[in-house]
Amino acid sequence: MSEDHRHCPGEKYTISDAVCGGRRDRHYPKCKECQFNDNPAATAKARRASPAVPAIPDGIFKAYDIRGKSPGEINEDVAWRIGYATAQFLLGSDAAAKLTGENAKAIVVGGDMRPTSDPLSKAVMEGVLATGADCLAVGEVETPVIYYAVGSLGAAGGIMVTASHNPAEYNGFKITGPGGLPIGESTGLGEIKTLAQNLERAGGPFKGKLRQIDLSNGYIQHVRRFADNITPMRIVMDGSNGMSSKWTPMILHDLGLDVVPLYFERTGVFVHNPNPLHDEAVADLRQKIIETQARFGVCFDGDADRCVILDENGDRVAGATLTALLGRDFVKREPGASIIYDLRSSWVVREEITEAGGVPRRERVGHSFMKAALRKFNAPFGGELSGHFYYRDNYYCDSAVITLMKVLSIVSRSEAPFSEILEPLRRYHNTGEVNFRVADKDALIKELARTFSDGKVDFLDGVTVEFEAWWFNCRKSNTEPLLRLIVEAKTEELLREMFDKLKAILGQPVNE
Repeated sequence: MSEDHRHCPGEKYTISDAVCGGRRDRHYPKCKECQFNDNPAATAKARRASPAVPAIPDGIFKAYDIRGKSPGEINEDVAWRIGYATAQFLLGSDAAAKLTGENAKAIVVGGDMRPTSDPLSKAVMEGVLATGADCLAVGEVETPVIYYAVGSLGAAGGIMVTASHNPAEYNGFKITGPGGLPIGESTGLGEIKTLAQNLERAGGPFKGKLRQIDLSNGYIQHVRRFADNITPMRIVMDGSNGMSSKWTPMILHDLGLDVVPLYFERTGVFVHNPNPLHDEAVADLRQKIIETQARFGVCFDGDADRCVILDENGDRVAGATLTALLGRDFVKREPGASIIYDLRSSWVVREEITEAGGVPRRERVGHSFMKAALRKFNAPFGGELSGHFYYRDNYYCDSAVITLMKVLSIVSRSEAPFSEILEPLRRYHNTGEVNFRVADKDALIKELARTFSDGKVDFLDGVTVEFEAWWFNCRKSNTEPLLRLIVEAKTEELLREMFDKLKAILGQPVNE
């Protein structure tokens, strides 16, 4: 049978003979019922002879990535199996089949600074190589480097070993498809989970080739392309003891900036919570901005794919405010462009993009939806409340350091304090996202829709209801057993009144 027609039962994409053989070697679950399994007796015998496969906990597979305690839930055996399963899935995809060039059958692998990342990265690479795929090792990097590597090198995909903003005892894997395509629960992670859970780790010899790649010069130049006439100024940068401190300070120094550093040490120990959405994570940054009279400050998360900005007063710049600021700037450069924003964003985003002559496009929460929308509408930019900002010219992927380049470019055009630049965009009053733990999430969402049915109701993601002077969204968390509510109004009084009405239905908020 020609490899052009070979495919697994229930899968639309074709796979090569090599991928098919590799799946049979590792007892891929679908092989038992596959018409292309030309040696079923041998496969069955090997399966009967093999020992029990160690379990991989279901709970480590999240909506967008794989995360768990390490080495408890995620160890080198799990990493090998994830590497093997990911390479099998990516090489068998339709997108990978269209690639050409020396890296078309290669997987990029990198890791962050956590103590477990190096051994897990090595195990992942061994799993990749065991499939016959090549492996491009990029070393200790921030997550956006994987996107850059996959896109610029024309690779079949990438695996980043990181637990992002989770505590140091956690680790995990973020997986990227060809061209920066997101791999999540509904776009391949489920298949990778199934394959990995049915694999047994095996030793060499490796069929693929391992290549060490130094991306520093190319990546730095790529990031600098987003800088536009940045003028000297003082800023405070909090690296959260994460990967942003590897190359970003060098980029800022070369641009002539006076950088006040906080927590640049990459020891695998976090001095503060590496999630900049938490107020305690930016407390030291706020103090240092005021103390040094800096123009503004930035706090990165652990793997540097998102950041939070504070103005010169130490006040947080909301994700929606930053989306409006950057989105408006992109539209001025590209009249009529679409700008993607998540549906939790303030009315100010829609209004500013429209006034600038662009097309605001509201999207569901989550990187897979945001990236898909950017591709669909060829949008140059998109932003989420969570601090993830996406760029078409960054392979449709998110990047914290590119966001910093864009903020620096805008601030450089004015001598006014940053807070004055932002003031017109801070015209609404907002609760931010508030969490509620409830017994029946679907029932509560339906009750909210019924209770507020006199407003404009839609169910794009949870339920959103808009009135003339206020609106709210309530949706199920993609990663936790919670309902998340956000309320916005034209006045503080109306915000308090409507928030109290919603709490009467949802109960008391929880701090999670």
